[in-house]
Amino acid sequence: MSGVNAKMMLMVALMALAPLSGCLSIIGDGDSEDDGYKWIDPVIEVEDANHSHNDLLAHRLSTPNARLIDYHNLNCDGNVKPPAELDDTAGRPCKEEFKNVGPTPGDNSEIAIEGNFHEDCEIYGDGTGGCYAYVSSYNQFEILDISNPNNIVLLSTYYAEVARMIDIKVTEDNNWVLVNHELTNSELDPIPNDDDANSGTNRLDVIDVSDKTRPVKVAEWNNPPAGFHNQDLAVYCDWEGAFDPYEECSLFLFGADPYPEMIEGSSGTFYKGTQIFYVPNGFEGWITGDNSSREILRWGGYTPEPYTTCGGSIFNHDHVYFVHPITKQRLLVASYWGAGLRLVDVSDPPTIADPVGISWPPEIGRWLGCPTDDSGWYGPNGGGHAGMTAEEWLDSNQGNDNIHYAVPQDYLICSGISEMDPVSEWPSNCGTGPDDPEHGVNWRHYTYIAPEYGSNANHTGYIWTIDTTDPTKPFLVSKWRLPGEGILANGSSHPQHYIPGGYIFSPHNGDTGHDGHVYWTHYHAGAWATDHGHIWDELVWENGYPEPDRGFQAISELAPTHTIGYYLPAGPPWLDDPAEEMGYDMADCWASCMIPFDWGLQYDPRGFVWISEMVSGVYAVQFDEDYDPRYHYPALWQAEASDD
Repeated sequence: MSGVNAKMMLMVALMALAPLSGCLSIIGDGDSEDDGYKWIDPVIEVEDANHSHNDLLAHRLSTPNARLIDYHNLNCDGNVKPPAELDDTAGRPCKEEFKNVGPTPGDNSEIAIEGNFHEDCEIYGDGTGGCYAYVSSYNQFEILDISNPNNIVLLSTYYAEVARMIDIKVTEDNNWVLVNHELTNSELDPIPNDDDANSGTNRLDVIDVSDKTRPVKVAEWNNPPAGFHNQDLAVYCDWEGAFDPYEECSLFLFGADPYPEMIEGSSGTFYKGTQIFYVPNGFEGWITGDNSSREILRWGGYTPEPYTTCGGSIFNHDHVYFVHPITKQRLLVASYWGAGLRLVDVSDPPTIADPVGISWPPEIGRWLGCPTDDSGWYGPNGGGHAGMTAEEWLDSNQGNDNIHYAVPQDYLICSGISEMDPVSEWPSNCGTGPDDPEHGVNWRHYTYIAPEYGSNANHTGYIWTIDTTDPTKPFLVSKWRLPGEGILANGSSHPQHYIPGGYIFSPHNGDTGHDGHVYWTHYHAGAWATDHGHIWDELVWENGYPEPDRGFQAISELAPTHTIGYYLPAGPPWLDDPAEEMGYDMADCWASCMIPFDWGLQYDPRGFVWISEMVSGVYAVQFDEDYDPRYHYPALWQAEASDD
């Protein structure tokens, strides 16, 4: 059967099932849908006799171009936590025979992946190589071997009796993990105290994961009163400020404090929301004993100045470190709620610490929907905003405000291709590349930002595409929301979907793929893929030709963002009742007992999307548009099912 016929057959089957489930409704072309077929809208706001958000099987939905490659419920060894006598700083190895049997531990949040993906995760002669995923799960984190996406292997789990590990990062060499404990034992998240060696309160922990079957904690740093909500790290070589003259490369940590400007302990010092730390001698120093105190030093800090905002909250939620592909600057893209997107230059750490961030790191760019200056790029006539009033920008009912997460594109994009594609496939308007004197302007860099809402009676929020080709002059080029219309409690239609409560359909985390593809989790609405690759081609310019130096002011009509598809993780399809058979903890109602409740997401450069669903585990999903024949990993569970 051809791919087209298979898609048509699947769509017919889905449409036939629609009348049987209150969760299914057919929509026409939405504001960003591609032509060719109509799909099932997975978003239903109202619970009634026809629909329950807790009906797992009613949420087994996806577009025909999305398929499950493999799934793991993160059961390590049949126990949701280690035995009481295991009270040290190490994790425990896992056993393959417990994959996808009960109990399922749950509480999964962020996922980080690292490895030599472009070499298909080859293990080298010295034992290095391979590809791994790390999932933070409140009281624990798991390490998985994802070298074969169709055969996920859980290697180990690291448990802490008292914890709130909701973010996790890993170094490029796959040897060190950085986890946070945010707001532990506070009134917002009360958990009984315990003397477990791994327990954490309001701090960062570093875990040695060089042995993937036995992760070991090597350092911890407290940061009261809230800890960090998000963290990242980077290595700087040949930095002149290194304490040890033999230190060839220096390590810096970046922490996002959700409550900036608060007093640090009893010191009376006010630290900023984005906090930067220098680690003398780096991680390896802790192994050799050169930094046995595990010391880290505050080296810089940043918070938006109030005069650069339109009012509203300056709440530091997340930031992401990256190297800009044109300027080669080391940047943080930071999400500051009402203060919007901030681009902060961390390229050149000073040789003398600036712990309260008087001058380092500097902000080099920002984007909010409203003007934030009297003149220039951010003034009323400048290109660095969307022409909104302060009241409009801070109105969440219009899908604005609450900027929660930002993710930069890894590569430059031109007409649906990236620098990773063979030159022979580049369209003529891409010329010879970004340096082409005529066509270089068509190679663009984008940063994608999104809000988060606990509830919103009118909207689910936009995914905003911000052109950051020149990071000092960001400007809006496109925006996208969940396609379709909402249904109100009285049965009438609403212009767009909305969030009755419990964060249910809000955007949460995103990642970027090749050629302008972007992926975003929307909690109970599942994981969505969108195409931003042709935005520059589809902008309508006031004077008929691109004028990036004028930014938003030169644009008559924003470009569309095209929807690729969606996938709702709802347990493995080979089980009739996965919640019962695998022991999903449906009583843990932080997520209102809903499946899916997608939290974390990462894009595997081989063409796979890794989704961390809060209750049920980790899913490897592939969209047809991302298939690369060099990395052919068909779903083994489908082959096994056909053999039964």
